[in-house]
Amino acid sequence: MKKKVIEWFVRLGWPAVKFVIINFGQEILKFAFESLKAQARNRSIYKMEEAMKNARNAEKAAESTDDSKEKLRYYELAKAYKETAEYQRSFLSDFLEEVETSSKEIMNTVQQKSLEIKAEDLFVLDQKEGKLKAVENQKLLEQNPNN
Repeated sequence: MKKKVIEWFVRLGWPAVKFVIINFGQEILKFAFESLKAQARNRSIYKMEEAMKNARNAEKAAESTDDSKEKLRYYELAKAYKETAEYQRSFLSDFLEEVETSSKEIMNTVQQKSLEIKAEDLFVLDQKEGKLKAVENQKLLEQNPNN
């Protein structure tokens, strides 16, 4: 009887389990990538705001001095801070684009690899004991150069 239940699971239950694994895995990956993007966005926005604040302070310092050399130095400093802020904006845009592209590729690869998993890749029926045992040392999500 036990053997029949195990065979039933491998034949009929496994597809349902695999469906849950695939969908849950997709949700986990989406959450991870969205969290990564949010953290990068927040950090970069903070750095941009900090650079712009420093640029405004340098411009105020330039306006408050009568020394032309000091004025020029402060305006150059303000320009450098503005360039830093622009770099952060550009970096953020490029980074988010790369994460979006990479996340789609990774999710497709993980979904494909998940679809290829068979119950026999994870479990084996011990004929002697009539028990379902986990297969050890499987590397199911390894990149195969032939795929």
